[in-house]
Amino acid sequence: MRYLFFIFLFVVSFCLHAQTQNVTIKGSAKSYEYKEIGVWANNDYISNTQKQLSFTTIDSIGNFSLSFNTKTIQYITFKIDKNIASMFIEPNGNYEVIISAPDSLTYFNTNIEHDVAISIKLKSKTEINALTMDYDKRFDDFLGVEYRSFVSRTPQTKIDSFKVVMDNFYSAVKNDYFKNYVVYSIASLQEKTKTSDKKLFKTYIENKPVLYNHTEYMNFFNTFYKQKLEKFSNTKEGEAINFTINESASFKATKEFLKRDEFLNNDTICELVLIKGLFESYYSNTFKRSSIKEILKQAIAESLVEEHKQIAQNCLNTFSKLQKESKAPYFELPDKNGLTHSLDQLRSKKMVYLMFYDANNAVCLRQLKAIATLKKKYGDKIEFVSISNDKTNVELKSFADKNPKYNWMFLYDNTSGKLKTDYEIISLPSYFLINTDGKFIRVPADSPEQDIDQLFYDLTKPKAKPHNVGSKKN
Repeated sequence: MRYLFFIFLFVVSFCLHAQTQNVTIKGSAKSYEYKEIGVWANNDYISNTQKQLSFTTIDSIGNFSLSFNTKTIQYITFKIDKNIASMFIEPNGNYEVIISAPDSLTYFNTNIEHDVAISIKLKSKTEINALTMDYDKRFDDFLGVEYRSFVSRTPQTKIDSFKVVMDNFYSAVKNDYFKNYVVYSIASLQEKTKTSDKKLFKTYIENKPVLYNHTEYMNFFNTFYKQKLEKFSNTKEGEAINFTINESASFKATKEFLKRDEFLNNDTICELVLIKGLFESYYSNTFKRSSIKEILKQAIAESLVEEHKQIAQNCLNTFSKLQKESKAPYFELPDKNGLTHSLDQLRSKKMVYLMFYDANNAVCLRQLKAIATLKKKYGDKIEFVSISNDKTNVELKSFADKNPKYNWMFLYDNTSGKLKTDYEIISLPSYFLINTDGKFIRVPADSPEQDIDQLFYDLTKPKAKPHNVGSKKN
């Protein structure tokens, strides 16, 4: 059943923190007092890596509040230990929720994640959660009534009729995310029937935009193209792709071979399916792992689609030995005056926000300007360290003289590439956040443009004083 854990209820009071944010969630999570609650979203729906948007501690009477930014509708997940609950959020949304205690009948293994019920106070029938819950009920009712046609493998006319009814019923809704939610949930249903791949491709993929952050679109996309690269390599037409991947390790050449498939003639789709296929094949021994990594690195360098660069990077991150809470590689590097600074020294009293950059790269220069703003806000609690591509202190000193407002630690890499290898640097700029124990908090970390400000706020904000039991709610 689809998202039946949503219930129409409401919740208690809440306080905004000092920063201006465009999403606020106030909630009650009794049974979880004093535990940390985090809100997470997918980085992408190919690697399924996640990023934490915000976190806080639930107080002594079970209340919490969370604030963060979003530019688009997102499907988010609350995590409390191994308990998870999910909902949609929209830009400028204000939400009130209740997160239920774990079901004692199903919560028998504390080492795996368990869904728990979440109740949302719905303020409008056009809010995304209200729309999706209403549609999910209709979807479930349709499957219940038409179950026999699915068993007999003759459901297509029933599905077509259901689609027409839904289109008419929601014709006044202007929310594009919801419209695609309906379209691609039905597409996934059709994919499970006798509907031909050619019809599915023509109807739902060809000449349609790729909806990278849409749950239902990507669910359909991932199913339609599941193991496509491996399957194509086993055909007569695609057998040469094995050599292109394993021996040539060429992103461009592999993509050109893959485009011979009738469902991959679009360059953007082909590129995304290639990245997806390499990720799927990494642990199956279909292709050499070293070649897979090399092609993904080329994708990051050569792709013209920013989403593809990020997805390829996320895929590589899952293969990396650098993981959250692992030890950050040690270094000792000189500054513009030739004085040496070690990682142990830099992180001894503050967490370290580490940036690798190239002074001749426009993106790097833009991010350095953003770091200057962050330094003013968090410089007393975070050590900002920028490591330059420069080979000598003369180059670094020249850059520093031209940019006197950049008043944090600048070092240059004199390790002949060893440090970049240790930190698995593929492209510049690259970022890492390291705690005072020398372990990664985020690897890689977000850039200033990716709302690292939110994480800094959460990590450095004063801890809320717990309420006394029985005290009044604010």
